[in-house]
Amino acid sequence: MKKLLLVLSLFLLIYACSKDEENLCADSDLGVNCQGADYVKNSDSPYVLPWETGKTFSIGQGNCTEGSHSLGQLQFAYDINMPIGTNIVAMRSGIVGKVIESFEDLEPGTVGLADEANYITVKHDDGTEAQYVHLTLNGALKNEGDSVIQGEIIALSGNTGYTTGPHLHFQVMQALTECEDTDDRPNYIRYFCNSIPITFKNTSEHCFGLLDSKLMPNGYTAEPY
Repeated sequence: MKKLLLVLSLFLLIYACSKDEENLCADSDLGVNCQGADYVKNSDSPYVLPWETGKTFSIGQGNCTEGSHSLGQLQFAYDINMPIGTNIVAMRSGIVGKVIESFEDLEPGTVGLADEANYITVKHDDGTEAQYVHLTLNGALKNEGDSVIQGEIIALSGNTGYTTGPHLHFQVMQALTECEDTDDRPNYIRYFCNSIPITFKNTSEHCFGLLDSKLMPNGYTAEPY
C-alpha cells in the first residue's frame, strides 16, 4: 500500500507541474504580440541570457511591440533595463565581427542618433549573428576576430545612440544565406536580414519569448547551466 501511495503521489506531482507549465505558457500568450512565431523550447535553446549568472533584470521592451520592435529587423529584439557599466556576456559562442565603441554616453533626458551607438557583434557557427547595442564608451572588451565562449564577459552596457536611457538592446539576426537580396542589379548584392525569435536555457519558462516588465515586473534571473 505504501508503494502504491508513493507512486500515486509522484504521478500527481508530475501532472501538477506539467499543468502549471501549460497554464504559464497559456497565460504568457495573452501578453505576446508575435502571433505564429516559432520559439524553441527553453531546454533546447542554444542561448543563455546576456548577463551574468545570479543577476536579475527586467525587460523594457520585448518582441513585436508597438514601439521600435514592431516588425522586420527589430521584431524579435529585446531592450533590457540595466545601469551603465553592467557586464554583458556572450549568449552563444562565436567569433566577434564588428566593434564600435568610440561614442560617449548620453546625458540623462537626451536622445542620440541611431548611427552613434556603440555595439559588438558575434557570429555563430550556424551563420546567425548576435548584436549587442548601446554599449558604454570603450565598452567592447573583445576585438574583431576574437573567439568568445558562451557566458564570457564581452562588453559593458551603456547609453549611446538612439536611446532614452541606459539599457542593453540585443537581437540575433538570421544567417546571410536566409536573407533577402534587395538589389535587383546584376552583380550587386544588398542583404536585408531579419531578427529571429530566441529563447534562453538558463531562466524561467518563457514559451513565447521574454515578457516585458508590465507582465513580469520581477524580471528574469540568469541561472547556472
